Amino acid sequence: MLQHDILGVVERQVRTWSADDAEVYAAAVGGYSPAFAIPLLQHGGPQLGLTGADMTQVLHAEQSLRLHRRLPRSGSAVVTKTVTGIHDKGSGALVVSTWESEYASTRSSCFIKGEGGFGGERGETRRFGTPDTEPEVSFFQTSGDQALRYCETGDVNPMHHDREFARRAGFARPILHGLCTLGIAVRDKDFTELHARFTAPVLPGDELRIEHWPTGEFRASTGDRQVVIGWVRFSEVDNR
Repeated sequence: MLQHDILGVVERQVRTWSADDAEVYAAAVGGYSPAFAIPLLQHGGPQLGLTGADMTQVLHAEQSLRLHRRLPRSGSAVVTKTVTGIHDKGSGALVVSTWESEYASTRSSCFIKGEGGFGGERGETRRFGTPDTEPEVSFFQTSGDQALRYCETGDVNPMHHDREFARRAGFARPILHGLCTLGIAVRDKDFTELHARFTAPVLPGDELRIEHWPTGEFRASTGDRQVVIGWVRFSEVDNR
């Protein structure tokens, strides 16, 4: 059972990176983008720190990112992680965690099935949508080893590489990291803010249809299933 005393717990660590780390990320998602800051800050995956939770019941629900400064090609930063919310969604609990640094801040929401009904607040519901105008459309063919390649960025969740673990979670085989799907969807885009919701799993080998609008909204689908939806803000940040 999820331990609610993780709420408000603060952890600090120093994260160091090199140009090689950015190359590993780009190889895993098919291109470069500021979204590299997400696995850099929350190294190990968004599910870490959910003490007591059955990890086969954890789903990555949402992700946000704000850049404060451009990331240098190599460097180090103190990263502060805080569990900022545990919300009662009825069928499950939604745990919100934030990672802060001088360069960027990122927030993950993880939904834990079967952990709801404890009488807590439901929390906010962020709305996502897309314009009625025609988007720019591209396609990305994921490979059979796409998840294994993304594991090299530091995400250790066995949902993405352990067949038996994935089976116990209700999947026929390991699924692709939501952050890998997101990275593919925003690859080669330059932005300073990002918000996204994961709506369905992607299997390595699936083809992604990716839609982008000039106003920043984006969406990715496999077949007739939407898998991620979100928006980015295009603006300048401090280059110092």
